[in-house]
Amino acid sequence: MTSSPVQGDPVRLLVVDDSPSIRAVIRAMVEGDAGIRIVGEAGTGGEAVEMARTLRPGVILMDVQMPEMDGIEATGRIMAAVAVPIIAFSAFTWGGEAKASIEMLAAGALDVMAKPELGWAGAVSDCSRVLRKKIRSASRVAVVRRLRGAVPMARGRGEPAGPSDGARFEVLGVGASTGGPTALRELFSGLPADFPLPILVVQHITMGFTAGFVEWLRQHTPLDVRVANEEDRAVPGSILIAPEGRQLEALPGGSVRATSRKPRGVHLPSVDTLLSSLASAYGPKCIGALLTGMGSDGAEGLLDIRRAGGFTLAQDEETCVVFGMPLEAARRGAVDRSMPPAAMAELLRRITERSACREEGGRA
Repeated sequence: MTSSPVQGDPVRLLVVDDSPSIRAVIRAMVEGDAGIRIVGEAGTGGEAVEMARTLRPGVILMDVQMPEMDGIEATGRIMAAVAVPIIAFSAFTWGGEAKASIEMLAAGALDVMAKPELGWAGAVSDCSRVLRKKIRSASRVAVVRRLRGAVPMARGRGEPAGPSDGARFEVLGVGASTGGPTALRELFSGLPADFPLPILVVQHITMGFTAGFVEWLRQHTPLDVRVANEEDRAVPGSILIAPEGRQLEALPGGSVRATSRKPRGVHLPSVDTLLSSLASAYGPKCIGALLTGMGSDGAEGLLDIRRAGGFTLAQDEETCVVFGMPLEAARRGAVDRSMPPAAMAELLRRITERSACREEGGRA
């Protein structure tokens, strides 16, 4: 496990990009900041893996597309060897590179951001402020080694306990932040194409990457994944992702809306807003799940669902990239069950199958 830098010590940054000009821009973006020190530069993924071992940086800023070894492969190797917080630095927020950036997140990168337009000084200045903030934030996260190809397994004996036999549910709401793409993949890949509940999702992700995230997620689940429209419907077998810069809210009767309403906290979209709206619209007929992430977004919303009589799940500490949001929810008494995302999928299948059997029996 990595350790956070000592208070006052600069963050040791390793810069990885095959373009010397981009590396020069990055140097200019962080120079003069006493809180960040570049300790090395690499031009290939292979060099990055070796320098991560020898230099032990506090954070790595890494390009996505590189010759010989790309950022996805390098991230996987680094996370298996030394576990350093990695930020993916992408040239595009659309197309193949956007999906590759999400693959880097799935391989273990903490965050992603777009490279600035070099011909526009204002863009570089804005990007510099955001980049320095992301570097500092990443340096405070203790990440763990990921054995390549390993899939987190449920712990404990027997099947995970669920709600009472009489419970019937109509919707599932899910919130995630840092580490969320991998957790969502593990959750949704375990659900069948005929999963009977509509699913609403808020995933904190850098502006510009939501479309790429949706395209990537479609490859890992039989369910229909798309970004929610301003006025939409929650239908079985669908996953609606909150659009960038908009709140995702559920209304009675299966209606969904994406609004510009201010969040309860600092996030837009906000997990709290989504989960609280589900509690109001569905009461005891909703399930809420809170996955890995920094901060506390979603903790109050999950508590609202539990108070309304719904069923609540949180990702367990062992499989979280950052055990922040689930921990805050547990501290507030908002969590019915904690488990890995794959175990959540198993439990959700059992809950919905049991409910379907009861309904068929009632019609017989």
